[in-house]
Amino acid sequence: MKIQYKLWLLLSAVFIITSFTLFIVLSNNFKQHLQSGYETIALNQGNRVLKEVKDTYPDSPIRSVGYLRIANQEFDGRIIMLDQNKRVFADSFSQLKEDTVLELDILKTGIKTGSLFYHTDEYGYVQYTLISFEEQEITGYLLLIEDANQLSNELKALQNWMIRALILALFLFFFISYFVSTWFSKPIKQIISRLKGITPQKRQFSLNYKRRDEIKELIDTIHNMVEELNLYDVRQRQFISTSSHELKTPLTTMHLILENLPYVRENEDTYKEYVQDLSYEVDKMKTMVEQLLQINRLWDKKLEKESITSSELKEHLIQSFQYLLQEKNINLEFKMDSISFQVDRTLFLQGIDNLVSNGIRYSNQNGTVLIILKSNKLNNNIDISIHDQGIGISSNDLSHVFEPFYRSNDATAWNSEGSGLGLFIVKKMIELHKGSIMIESEPNIGTEVRLTIPM
Repeated sequence: MKIQYKLWLLLSAVFIITSFTLFIVLSNNFKQHLQSGYETIALNQGNRVLKEVKDTYPDSPIRSVGYLRIANQEFDGRIIMLDQNKRVFADSFSQLKEDTVLELDILKTGIKTGSLFYHTDEYGYVQYTLISFEEQEITGYLLLIEDANQLSNELKALQNWMIRALILALFLFFFISYFVSTWFSKPIKQIISRLKGITPQKRQFSLNYKRRDEIKELIDTIHNMVEELNLYDVRQRQFISTSSHELKTPLTTMHLILENLPYVRENEDTYKEYVQDLSYEVDKMKTMVEQLLQINRLWDKKLEKESITSSELKEHLIQSFQYLLQEKNINLEFKMDSISFQVDRTLFLQGIDNLVSNGIRYSNQNGTVLIILKSNKLNNNIDISIHDQGIGISSNDLSHVFEPFYRSNDATAWNSEGSGLGLFIVKKMIELHKGSIMIESEPNIGTEVRLTIPM
């Protein structure tokens, strides 16, 4: 069922329930108001009768009957005097014998003064009013039985009027709720229509919606999602194009070497040089393919977090780069808090390795690479920074360093190795850990990479 009709039915159901509740409440209140008024009138009438007849109780039931007959001429009903056991003492109609027990609910409820209203099959709506009194230290009761059909008619008249009014209001609300539900669901229909118009060849989503509510937030979210999809598509095409070009370069070089290899076989030195170049290009291509596969796995990577300590990280870096450090005579320094934190160990160490490797490769001989690890308890983060004293990165290149396959001219001239994928992989690793990365650098002074990872 469409949301428009669900909302329509829901509003109608709420109105019906509310109307029914209102009908019951107003009917009961009006009924209680009428009964209270009838009860007051009956009590006033009964008290006037008591002034005349209570002196005859309990010694003169015959005189009481006489007084009750006189009072009954002004009273549209029946008057019965009861003794302290609620048995008949005197009846204005002279039909009930003395000591007759009446089977009336009002005599069984324990009410001493008050009225009860009952619907009877023979007389319709009847009001019973009981008034207690004392005479000569003996309790007695005056029972008034009156026709209350007028009260019932007034109540029914009000109920009939209310039913007609509620039926009319229901029809009006039924149509109003239909237009309200249509108005409310209209932007949802427009969203669905726009979404159905999105195709792989045409990804556009725009909808003019001025109200500031959740639907506006939904529209903005969908718009941003479509823009991200378009951006992702562009980046994917660029990535495929760039990776194809980058893979084509070593393949072309390898092809040229293989073409010329038979002609230099007689020259041993040249032959060895060609073989070394071929091996270098194969290793370079192998590294690039491995990094491409790693990037592909990163898109759907689910983190398998485990605890790692700062001392374990330090030991890993020393073991991983000891030969490269000796080769370039670079000092690796550490300033680390003694802490433990949760990360995907394999992915995290690969990212840190890429950063430290860059720091070493692009540093001068006898330089220093400093690694700082601190616990930021205020934000519950781990802050990691890697400083080197290398060639640095120009301001023009700094905004592109996270793009896949991007390598600045200075970096290529300094070190021909590398694929331009290292920082891209680091950035994806940080994003998967819900962290952030920032780079500051000055040419010929050095580079600082700062990482923040939630603890």
